[in-house]
Amino acid sequence: MPPSLDPLTMQRLAYVRYLYREGVEESRRPTPLRSRAITSFHDAVENFIGLVAQQLGVELKRNTEFLGYWEAVKPFELPKKEQMRRLNDVRVALKHNGTFPSEHQIEQAREALADFITTVTPKVFDVDFDAVDMVDLLTQPETARLVREVQTHADVGDYPMAMAGLVLAFDALLDHYATGGQPTDGESPFRFGERLYRSDVVQIPGAGNSQINPKLKKLGRFAMDAQDALRVISLGIDYPSLARFRVMSTPVYGYTDGSQRFIDLPSVRALSADDYDWARHFIIESGLQASRADEIRGMQERAHKLNWNPKTPFGQRSWMGPVEPTPYEEVSVFESEALDQ
Repeated sequence: MPPSLDPLTMQRLAYVRYLYREGVEESRRPTPLRSRAITSFHDAVENFIGLVAQQLGVELKRNTEFLGYWEAVKPFELPKKEQMRRLNDVRVALKHNGTFPSEHQIEQAREALADFITTVTPKVFDVDFDAVDMVDLLTQPETARLVREVQTHADVGDYPMAMAGLVLAFDALLDHYATGGQPTDGESPFRFGERLYRSDVVQIPGAGNSQINPKLKKLGRFAMDAQDALRVISLGIDYPSLARFRVMSTPVYGYTDGSQRFIDLPSVRALSADDYDWARHFIIESGLQASRADEIRGMQERAHKLNWNPKTPFGQRSWMGPVEPTPYEEVSVFESEALDQ
């Protein structure tokens, strides 16, 4: 029985799964961009085998070649050596010779990798690879909580409810960086103004609530869409993928009674398990991309702690322009010796 898994090991397994999923997504791109899938698959194998060796207490030498891993981890028998050899050959041909893999080679590599990882994981780590959750990699607590809750609905086949939860998880992701969990000095650079909602429609002064200036309505709609786009792009989230996610899902609206509701559209009820899996992966990948902003939010929080409630008022300084260099006088060797004496 292998030792129980610590959080770091689970995170590394989740990273292997992320690399595999990244390769799957890249394999769906047009030629030659889909060739990048081979590199992701190969990276997933190397990370996985390194983790397997660590779990088994095997020390890998730094100069161990790819196929040498199969000998290095003995007596444990790593399977699929021949299939992994083909993956390595395709990767070498791509990296060193510029030979693009065929669609068949990419699909063959995907199937071989999936079979390899799902076979080895339960034997070494005593867990199923499908049970490894990439949500453990997220640094946004509310988004992570919602993604976990979403899975309970997907497990019983309620994909409309699961998709609604993913919509809320994505909104929570944007709000995490727009507002933050701790007080900071100044607005977040990922805020782009107060959150706009459809209820924030400019009314005609003196007119009934039912009368809305069409031009102002268009301007308000543009402002909402622009704010969403700016928040997404500023965090490095892939906008075309978000467009796909928006088409697949249905908006979720909050009401004054505290409920959150959505329209149970037939198009959402028709979504498959693969559609949901893609959407969930998109939320997790977006969270990983956005985590690059964690350092900026941390800098703001640290600045707030240093600047908050000073004992004396802050002083002011005026910009003085460039510092004048200190005048330099040449001194001869003889003058220098005289000064030393």
